[in-house]
Amino acid sequence: MSPAEDLRAVAERMARREARLNRLIAPDQPPGVIRPPAPDVVMRVVPCPVCGAAGADPPFDHWSVSGEESELPTLAVLGCEWLTPRAVLPMAVAIEQGTGPLAYRTRAVARLGLQDLRAVDRSETWADALADGRGAAGDDGEATLPAATRSRDGDLRPMFTGPHAPESETRLNAMYLEVRLTTMTEESI
Repeated sequence: MSPAEDLRAVAERMARREARLNRLIAPDQPPGVIRPPAPDVVMRVVPCPVCGAAGADPPFDHWSVSGEESELPTLAVLGCEWLTPRAVLPMAVAIEQGTGPLAYRTRAVARLGLQDLRAVDRSETWADALADGRGAAGDDGEATLPAATRSRDGDLRPMFTGPHAPESETRLNAMYLEVRLTTMTEESI
């Protein structure tokens, strides 16, 4: 397999994973109990090394934003990233079940330390068991959230490895989005 074919296979696997996780159902609320649609989480903002953005917009009003660690579950995001509530569903389900890690990061944040797309793919396999209905495979490290994100600058196009993906991954993005959509459509039939 050529390096280009290998990257395509990795991107396809990541797209299928996200599609399967998009079909998760949020944890039920006990009768008569009204609570937010996701557990409390602190978003840890990582200043973007490309554009310098250092702000964040949480997908839920009850989430707090900080630049520091917390005793609550955390999600590290680049300052220029925006996440949909659906994107954080796997994390919310894992936290509610008590089976997953307590520290998460977006793919863009993972890219800062892991560099290689294959390593990012491996860092989000914790969610495969969750998609299969077996609970997340937790560990003590920072797990990568298997979800495309958008840029906070108004570009609503989802990017599977974040707003400032390398050119090779930007070319894979259209294929990723197509595989994600096809997988979701096939599994709903």
